[in-house]
Amino acid sequence: MDQNATSPDQTRQTWDALASTIKKKTAVKKTPPRQIESKVEFTCDLSSMPMFSSPFSTAAPIPVIATYGIDSAHRFCMRNRNWDFPRILVDKKDQICRSDRYPANSGIHWRDLIIAEENKVFLHIEECDLSVYAPDIDTAKNVATNFADKYSMPPKADVGCYNLLSLSNEGIDTESVPLQDRNKLDEEKLDLFYGEGFSEKNAAFIDFLQTQRSGLTIFEGTPGTGKTSYIRHLIGKLHKTHRFYFIPPASTGVLTNPEFIRFWSRQSTSYNDHRFVCVLEDADGALMTRDLDNRREVGAILNITDGLLADFLKLQVICSINCSHTEIDPALIRPGRLNTHMVFDRMPGWRAQRIAQESGRELPLQKDYSLAEIFNTQATVLLNKPRIGFAA
Repeated sequence: MDQNATSPDQTRQTWDALASTIKKKTAVKKTPPRQIESKVEFTCDLSSMPMFSSPFSTAAPIPVIATYGIDSAHRFCMRNRNWDFPRILVDKKDQICRSDRYPANSGIHWRDLIIAEENKVFLHIEECDLSVYAPDIDTAKNVATNFADKYSMPPKADVGCYNLLSLSNEGIDTESVPLQDRNKLDEEKLDLFYGEGFSEKNAAFIDFLQTQRSGLTIFEGTPGTGKTSYIRHLIGKLHKTHRFYFIPPASTGVLTNPEFIRFWSRQSTSYNDHRFVCVLEDADGALMTRDLDNRREVGAILNITDGLLADFLKLQVICSINCSHTEIDPALIRPGRLNTHMVFDRMPGWRAQRIAQESGRELPLQKDYSLAEIFNTQATVLLNKPRIGFAA
């Protein structure tokens, strides 16, 4: 037997010792699992983040958001005030950080104005509405109250107005156009101007506008038969409860503009105590049987006067047309969608002569007349009126 040979017992002991050593080394080197740090970076567009979720604008102006960030901010609002913008411009000229205005028929129209005062106080005027932002509740209220006491003007004589809609590269905009006293229609003479029984139709239609939120109405008649005069009468009659919006024929594309729904949504939140009436005058092209030229307009009117979108917009639509209703797209005048259809006819000669006599006018003899021919024709002359001035 070789003396250098290893016995089985020695071999087993050697392997046991080696295994024990490996086990100890492994135990010593064993450490808790390494924690991997994670870092995520992202960018937030502050201008698209709403600061408040109440009426008025859905998001505060960018200067306000940039100033406050996540710091405490409080807002106090005042609605439907008539502001003395010329005086504000003089007193706050150095503090105005944003302004948006344009020329209008009534002068310079202010659409948006932001005033930055000390201690992170901002005043934001949107049309007739004021929002004051401040670091604490009391400051927001006090600044708004003091500003209104100093720069709020007495309300103008409210005879009614309509809002002229326009479409530009900046979106949908409105300009308020007040009615004139001369536009008033004598309600006692509705039957005389528009025919026997019209006063009852007028009462029923006003009741309809006061109780129904959406729907389509068509006023049909040749030019000059009094459709626009009657619309003015409705505006004056309902100006305290309704807001009327006028879309001229050249701007019917506003109905298919992507901004249309957002515009009405903002209007409804700002004037949630009013009902809305949209007037499309001379809307023949937008209502006639669908063709390549008007397919989108007809589809838009269908959507906003009936169905789910009508429930959301809550918009009454009045369209005046000079053509016959038989030329209108059948989908618009089907039962259930067309709520009211009024026909404005030319009046017989005897009734026109009576109106002319009561207003001191003389008409040329003819079979029938329009209201425009009675009141606006240059052929009329004054009768039985005392002469005043140098010609007396």
